[in-house]
Amino acid sequence: MLESDPMVTQEHLVEDLQTLNDISQILNQAVDVASALNRTLSKLVELMGLHTGWIFEIDPAAANRWDGRGYRLVAHHNLPPALARDNSEAWDKNCDCQALCTRNELTGAYNEVRCSRLGSVFGDREDLAVHASTPLRSGPKVLGILNVAAPDWTAFTPRNLSLLTNVGSQMGIAIERARLYDLLQDQRLHEQAALLELSQQLLGRRDLDDLMAFIVEEVRKQLSADACAILLTGPDPDFLYFRAAAGWSGDPVGKVYRAPADESTGSGIVLRTKSVLLIEDLQARVPPLWTSNWLDQENFRAAAFVPLIAAGRSIGTLVIDSREPRSFSESEVRFLQLMANQAALAIETARLHQEEIQRQRLEEELEVGRNIQMSMLPANPPQVPGWEFAAHFEAAHQVGGDFYDLFSLPGEEGRWAIVIGDVSDKGVPAALFMTLSRTTIRNVALRGRAPNEVIAWANRFIQEDSQSDMFLTAFYGELDTRSGWMNYVNAGHNPPLIWRNHEQDFISLTISCPLLGVLEDLEVNTTRVHLAEGDVMVLFTDGVTEAMTETYDEFGVDRLSNAVRACLSDNPASTANEIVSRITQEVRDHARGAVQNDDLTLLVIRHVGRLEGPALPETSEIGR
Repeated sequence: MLESDPMVTQEHLVEDLQTLNDISQILNQAVDVASALNRTLSKLVELMGLHTGWIFEIDPAAANRWDGRGYRLVAHHNLPPALARDNSEAWDKNCDCQALCTRNELTGAYNEVRCSRLGSVFGDREDLAVHASTPLRSGPKVLGILNVAAPDWTAFTPRNLSLLTNVGSQMGIAIERARLYDLLQDQRLHEQAALLELSQQLLGRRDLDDLMAFIVEEVRKQLSADACAILLTGPDPDFLYFRAAAGWSGDPVGKVYRAPADESTGSGIVLRTKSVLLIEDLQARVPPLWTSNWLDQENFRAAAFVPLIAAGRSIGTLVIDSREPRSFSESEVRFLQLMANQAALAIETARLHQEEIQRQRLEEELEVGRNIQMSMLPANPPQVPGWEFAAHFEAAHQVGGDFYDLFSLPGEEGRWAIVIGDVSDKGVPAALFMTLSRTTIRNVALRGRAPNEVIAWANRFIQEDSQSDMFLTAFYGELDTRSGWMNYVNAGHNPPLIWRNHEQDFISLTISCPLLGVLEDLEVNTTRVHLAEGDVMVLFTDGVTEAMTETYDEFGVDRLSNAVRACLSDNPASTANEIVSRITQEVRDHARGAVQNDDLTLLVIRHVGRLEGPALPETSEIGR
């Protein structure tokens, strides 16, 4: 399975899985491994969108310099003329990637290398200059090097490097299996057949639990063991968890048993050393291994612990148990290691496949949540003669905790509720708390209560209904569009800005009371402010003012007010929509692509017509 890459589409994913499945079948069914390596190499470079690759196999018997001392070139695809096989300048020597491998420094999933062969030859290189190298592994053993070449590093996307690592692991297992086959073909032909059958079975099983249940049963049968189990890493890194078992009198999987992942257990030792541990008689072991009542009841006397290694990383152990003392032959151990290596790759692939399905399902659910959240925001700003309303909402994640609302109040015509809020958390919890808060404020307001009562009652209901530690800031205003007067309460929210057209300057509204969801009872005062013709009111959440660059320079209130001032200076008749667009663009320009961790919400109100009430701007506190 592939690492997360934002450029990998669902079509890419299906294509990659199909090609990896084809490669697995070619390698697992191949009698001629060299031919299979050439075929799979061509499929790999095509899938990666590249053209050239080659494979070295470690061969201590290769003592001459051609292909590099101790290495043999066993496969290649579309070599450029400068790397022609008869060109001694290119091939009669060692190279940098071989040196890294020899020094055990080719240990990562991949290494990006400026190719020393391409750099030392003349002729047509077809613009190739660099290559990505991954070791061909079978468990902890490195058997060779897989190289794919490109003109520059940009060709090695996360998707391509993940493909390279996956195929390199499969090739390493295929080479090791071929070697084992040559070694054991006379005395263990039935084991080879079982191994091929295991490979075919593993390819067809995507369900992780089903896959592991098959592995333990098959290994127990092939090794004539009394019991077998798979233990994998889990939520607590200090323990290994039973994920599959066969031949046990108890049920370690169903009872969620676990074993310490340290030197006190055989599995812990193997997890850390990545080496097989054989114990012919557990009772004679000094010091004895960790045990428990449920383990003692199984009466195991001998055990083989084999590491499960995927892409160089220990993911767990395969344990074979016997109720009588038992020794394991060298051929049994090699056979067991190869089965464990294939099992580890299959388990990791199935696990990643499962995670990918869960991730896609979560993304689909979050998208539904986002659509629900967006549907709760006003679909269109209200159309009120003499007034303009404009808003912008941008969640830091797929769903967020910011909200705003504009709705007509009951009673006299021309009364509008103006709401903006910011929940203390992010993501799904914040979105759920936002839904509760927005609904509560709206329901209380529609009962005809004054702003101070709306906030006081909303605080009480939110405290009673919420079981979380979250809280929110909120601004609630009641705007009379006939007179321009707004009665408001600011519960710990960012003070809105008002551009006074007459004075050509800003005022900032005060905070009336603490934020909501913390104190049981709030002392709330309502304040009144007047919006004259040409005035602009800007309400915002801290995602605007706290938007920052990669060097942590915040946008700030000054830049916000300057953006509004500049917009009105360029065009005094700028609409509310134009002001919103100017602010959001300047926030983006300021951040310059830096990842933002907070939701961003803007609400702009502009008075463009004449009023029936007083003409002079004025603010005052009108009490509770």
